[in-house]
Amino acid sequence: MTHHPGLLRTAPLQGETTSSLICRIASRYGMEAKALRSSWKWRNYRPAHDGGGTRADAEVLLNAAGRQILAGLCGVKEDVLARALPSWEQWEQEDAKLPAEEDGVPAAAWRIGGAVAGPVAFGCRLCTARRTGTAVRVVRYASRWERLALPP
Repeated sequence: MTHHPGLLRTAPLQGETTSSLICRIASRYGMEAKALRSSWKWRNYRPAHDGGGTRADAEVLLNAAGRQILAGLCGVKEDVLARALPSWEQWEQEDAKLPAEEDGVPAAAWRIGGAVAGPVAFGCRLCTARRTGTAVRVVRYASRWERLALPP
């Protein structure tokens, strides 16, 4: 997908999970998140509950090439994403546990959010709509007592 800077800019929310941002970008492009996730080579499967349903607290770790893809898709510089997304630099810590990859291939790995950077919670849809202009679900890292509104 060719990126034109500023065409469909989707800025991350502070503390948002990378998985949540990918879902918001897909929504902005009028796509299912699954279609957008095909931009990366996946190294494992999305975390699921024991009963089989996918976990809402799933998180995505991206290698350097994968982070460049995400920055291009959302129209935001990588340093902005690094400040907003707690999982941004986690790939290197996790990479030793995963099979070797081809150089330069945008790769991604699923994790459970709580195991990456602490507990996750759904952001308030009204706060999200006010901040982003769309009423979509946002998942962000938050202490258990901060489960409702997004910070200003």
